[in-house]
Amino acid sequence: MFPLHPAQAAACPVVSPPEIAFDFVPKSPQLDRNRSVKWLNRKAASHNPGWFVTGLTSYAMQAKFEMRIEPVALGDGRYCLLPALIHPTVTVSEHLVYIASELDRGSCEYDVVYAHEGQHVAINQHMELDIRNALPTFLDDVTRDFSRMQPISARLAASRIQNLLSRYGRDFKSLLAKIDNARQRDHAKIDTPAEYTRLSHACGPNSAFQTTLPAAMRR
Repeated sequence: MFPLHPAQAAACPVVSPPEIAFDFVPKSPQLDRNRSVKWLNRKAASHNPGWFVTGLTSYAMQAKFEMRIEPVALGDGRYCLLPALIHPTVTVSEHLVYIASELDRGSCEYDVVYAHEGQHVAINQHMELDIRNALPTFLDDVTRDFSRMQPISARLAASRIQNLLSRYGRDFKSLLAKIDNARQRDHAKIDTPAEYTRLSHACGPNSAFQTTLPAAMRR
């Protein structure tokens, strides 16, 4: 199956394709209406101090990159490193939408806040689609790397395997971070002073945004 002469083994052959799997575990957004406006503002400690928070979308995901690389002897003291398993996993661990408990369901103010948080939910879900779309290319790039690798000596095999595992794990997390940064920028585009001003006046001059909620913040 392998050429025995070193000159004939310029690159490592692919004996069999690796086992490739990608798991994305989503989580449907859940609504929490049991938190006061003061609680929301404590949770969102980094928000613009010129405004108080009436709704909040909290999102978190976890990532794991599992990979197994096997050395295959060429019979001349050298080895080819071949991927046997490539299995990245992304799990959404939290997707919660909070709306201040002081807002009555069905009120204008509730609907305004709910619609705004719905935009945040849509951004999070769009990022999930971006991850699903990006992973096949990433996995193709990893397998293509191995097809270009040169045989190595036995004494280098163990350290090279560890280096490759670390490298691809970092590349996977870097890809997710790049996509997540785009998500954060999209969130920032709808969390602007101009948008907050528009929302605060969407229900008239004497709405809960000017009366009930500021009073609850002072208590």
